[in-house]
Amino acid sequence: MRLIIAGGRHLDDVALIRGALARAHASQPITVLIHGGSGFLGISAEDWAREQRLHVVRYPANWREFGKRAESIRNAFMLEDSRPDMLLALPGGTDTADLIAGAIRARVPVIDAEGNPVQATQTARTPQAASLRSLPNRTP
Repeated sequence: MRLIIAGGRHLDDVALIRGALARAHASQPITVLIHGGSGFLGISAEDWAREQRLHVVRYPANWREFGKRAESIRNAFMLEDSRPDMLLALPGGTDTADLIAGAIRARVPVIDAEGNPVQATQTARTPQAASLRSLPNRTP
């Protein structure tokens, strides 16, 4: 399975990241882990994938070229280019929510950190969406 992991650029909860990846992998074996190369999330996810001997594809945002729009441009390209089978949604902000909504529109299944399906209604301004966007970042 080709899995995109998505979450906020300030997410630094290694237990959450690794636990969510392990649950997703146990449910359906991951062959390729795809991420946006953002800070701690990207490093932690890539470390986990390498320990599992998985392929990794990184899509860093081009901040110099696109400024504040870099994340949303990267996310749209990553979703289209990487051909994901699933998206793992971790807490994040507006760009993460937009990526989740884009995946749902593209009929890419989306799961949360616990492995539960994320529905289209959860990407709007609902309590469920708020939990995806605003869980506190925790350090290990």
